[in-house]
Amino acid sequence: MRVFPNGIGFSIFLGMSILAAWGSPDFAEICGAWRGGILKDIAVIIIFFIQGYKIKPDWLGEVWRRPGNTIRTQLGIWICPAAVVFTCQALGLLLPAWFSSFILLACLPTTIASCVVYSEKAGGDSNFALVQATLSNLVAPAFIFLAWVCLQGRNSGLSWETFLDLTVSTVPSLFCLTALPLLFGWRVAQRARYLDGTPWGNWISQKGPLISIAWLAYLAMGQVFSEVEPITCLELSRELVPPLTIGWLGLAVFAWLWSYGGEMSQASRLAVFFCVSQKSLATGLPMIQILVGAESQALVYWVFPLIIFHFIQLLLGIPVLSLLRKIGMARSFSL
Repeated sequence: MRVFPNGIGFSIFLGMSILAAWGSPDFAEICGAWRGGILKDIAVIIIFFIQGYKIKPDWLGEVWRRPGNTIRTQLGIWICPAAVVFTCQALGLLLPAWFSSFILLACLPTTIASCVVYSEKAGGDSNFALVQATLSNLVAPAFIFLAWVCLQGRNSGLSWETFLDLTVSTVPSLFCLTALPLLFGWRVAQRARYLDGTPWGNWISQKGPLISIAWLAYLAMGQVFSEVEPITCLELSRELVPPLTIGWLGLAVFAWLWSYGGEMSQASRLAVFFCVSQKSLATGLPMIQILVGAESQALVYWVFPLIIFHFIQLLLGIPVLSLLRKIGMARSFSL
């Protein structure tokens, strides 16, 4: 279930889509609103269909061979980022206005591609990383929805009526755009793996999610740029980069400490470290657009931290990987 073969290449592609949205926000807004947002919905369906298609039964079987390590890793993926957010808030490093968006960011699953590739290149157990990343992405939609409900309740008071309203307004779309394509992709793969063994099939499975996420970023940022002045976007970026950078460094420390619990090999600890320290744009961006709504004026509040954090974790992940090699904890492996 490697969504992206090269994290840096995708970051460049993502940056190009954001620049395109900056240059033509009106066109992006028109595309996003066309036919009730069908172009956005198609991109989300493609992402989760291919994720479901790439699930293999032996990966899920691996979960039950080492249940203790699996439980510990999955808890770390959710607990460590939340602990970092609360720690930064207590130390005054996080502006209170961004607390909810940072918490939702902390509730995202791990990035499949980067955690697997980084684990492999650092001499870690890439198969273990792949299994854990896959599992976290499978349970992510339900977990993110619950976090979203709690955050909405925190801002407006959580009552039974509020919970029912949020459930009715989001769960049907959430199921149709994420769970249903995921299950359908998995079912198609069990009957015949149409995308395997042919150049066009491999291209679709590798590039389809990349193009879809870049398209979602284009639509989302086009909506943002059409409603927010460019100078305001730059000011928001300058405001967010320091706490997000500090947050990722803190997350790396928490992830490293978490990886040393339990009985694990050094290779598994490296895999746990990268699983815990990465957050998924592939799951986060479509989920935010489903929950918030593509035409919501609050989109910038939820999308900006996610996109900036994605660039930060990829760029800072490279020197961390180099450090692991230098201190003798990784085998010789060129970037």
